[in-house]
Amino acid sequence: MKKSAIVLAAGSLLAGSAFAQSSVTLYGIVDQSIRFQTNANANNDNSWELTNGAVTNSRWGIKGSEALGNNLKAIFQLENGFDPDTGRANQNGRLFGRQAYVGLSGDFGTIKLGRQYTEGFNFFGDYDPLTIGNYTNNAWPFFLTNFRNDNVISYGGKFGGLDVGASYGFGEQAGSMSRNQYWGARAAYTFGPFGIGGVYQEVRNLTGEKQQMWGAAGKYSIGPAKVFVGYIGGKDRTGSVDASLNFDTSTGATTLNPIPAGGNAAANPRKDTIGYIGVTYQATPALALTGVFYGDYVENVNGVNNNNGRRYTGVLLAEYSLSKRTQVYGTVDFNKVSGGTTTEMPGRNNQTGAAVGIRHIF
Repeated sequence: MKKSAIVLAAGSLLAGSAFAQSSVTLYGIVDQSIRFQTNANANNDNSWELTNGAVTNSRWGIKGSEALGNNLKAIFQLENGFDPDTGRANQNGRLFGRQAYVGLSGDFGTIKLGRQYTEGFNFFGDYDPLTIGNYTNNAWPFFLTNFRNDNVISYGGKFGGLDVGASYGFGEQAGSMSRNQYWGARAAYTFGPFGIGGVYQEVRNLTGEKQQMWGAAGKYSIGPAKVFVGYIGGKDRTGSVDASLNFDTSTGATTLNPIPAGGNAAANPRKDTIGYIGVTYQATPALALTGVFYGDYVENVNGVNNNNGRRYTGVLLAEYSLSKRTQVYGTVDFNKVSGGTTTEMPGRNNQTGAAVGIRHIF
């Protein structure tokens, strides 16, 4: 009993000492919008809904660091996404589905271990005018990035104008290093008003088939305006991209729907060629305006050979800051599909959406 008490007391002292050298921050975003959308189901009815934000999903998290000396820090971050309209957790109900990692940061860069954003998401988050949207209708080009991955060890570093990153996700399948595996790498360079870079990544499923994504983008600042151009390419033998974009006409949902019967993604991989151009403009210190156009040429949609199609999207967004932490916004988006990609709409081959919302950052 005395030994246990001494160990407990020593642990408490060490914990108190560590806490005194550490910083822990609770943070988050609560973002809600009222959204109208045309052709929202197989009967082409319109819909009204209270939903998450147009470009930022609601979240809360805890992050912290401890100074270890010589500019070395221990870091961690735990982050959960949620829907304020229902209180439900996102990412299939995970406790910390957005991010959950621990690592070390220093002059050499940063090493993280845990659930993290993919290199594709990290790269295009800096090179997309919307910083990657939150509605399917304004974010679908970046479904190719897979957003996040489990069991990842990553490295990121900034050296002057050079920003690099690389990550590897353990498949954790006995007897195989490639099944369920992920890896990616990115590099970007900023010089004066210019920024340019590229990214490549692969994600494999449980049978070892891979979904590849690559891209390049640039941006240029002109006074209060910033112009963006980008390219995203993809080749998917897993069927995951089609599954994430196809509508279930019985529910109107787009999450993890099966591809239509008759397709074989392994034999006839989906191929995406996406280009975009956009601009952001800081009209006043409080008012920011964004416009962007995305276009995609898709081959072998739903794993059917020569089942090709196109998708086009235009988005306008206006954000007004009421304070440093609170913004209101309005947005309009238009999507049109043709050929094989018509399965990405529940009814007619087009949708128009409009929304207004409020975002508070804490």
